[in-house]
Amino acid sequence: MFQFFPIGYVRNDRSELYQVPYQIGLLENMESVIELESGHNFEEALGDLEGMERIWVIFLFHKAKNWRPKITPPRGSEKKGLFATRSPHRPNPIGISAVKLKKIDGLKLYIEDHDIVDGTPVLDIKPYLPYVDSFPDSEHGWLGEVEDARAYEIEIADFCKTKLEWILEEGGPDLFKLIDVNLSLHPQPKKGNRISKLNNENYEVAVKTWRVRFRLEGFKVILEDVYSGYGAEYLNGSVKSKWDDIELHQKFISTFCQN
Repeated sequence: MFQFFPIGYVRNDRSELYQVPYQIGLLENMESVIELESGHNFEEALGDLEGMERIWVIFLFHKAKNWRPKITPPRGSEKKGLFATRSPHRPNPIGISAVKLKKIDGLKLYIEDHDIVDGTPVLDIKPYLPYVDSFPDSEHGWLGEVEDARAYEIEIADFCKTKLEWILEEGGPDLFKLIDVNLSLHPQPKKGNRISKLNNENYEVAVKTWRVRFRLEGFKVILEDVYSGYGAEYLNGSVKSKWDDIELHQKFISTFCQN
């Protein structure tokens, strides 16, 4: 039996799996901080790491529940053997990512181009060495049969933008920031991504207690409208919500949905 303890934790504003890409290299400007634990002389252990452009971060998939021998990966529609994928649902839920290291400040490592959610326990950090860690000519099996990953461009209609900004200014969530990764990388309905198809042209993504309608034009996602996800029984008080934002929704409807 082996025992490990986290040397630190990843800190960012993305706590849900659908808010981060499923691999590095897709959203290169995504930023986070790795905060190492104090009292272990990690300051000295970080010596000489500054100047490394990339580092390997070994971490725990702390949100993964059970492992599965076959999974459906983000790229492709057929189930694949677990060990031929990078799914977080593994017998030992350990992940590894080669992220960009921007700077080190005390026990804080500022990183970019990653795929790690907030609160992720970090087990180890190692330097990325291109001359031993990169094999660009290697065959990559079934992945060679699927289309290369490509980010979608997101465009926001003016009225939709007005609503998004109003919700944020009134103390509600930054809805765009909660869905940008989801829609940039996989805007089609898929298990767990909270997207549904409304008709031949329109889709809807659920974001907390809000709904955002969008349509696709090639590799462009066009956000067209935002509306409340509450039914009348919640808005009129007949049924209580576990969230405390009913008044915000009522004000939103009064502002935007009255004739």
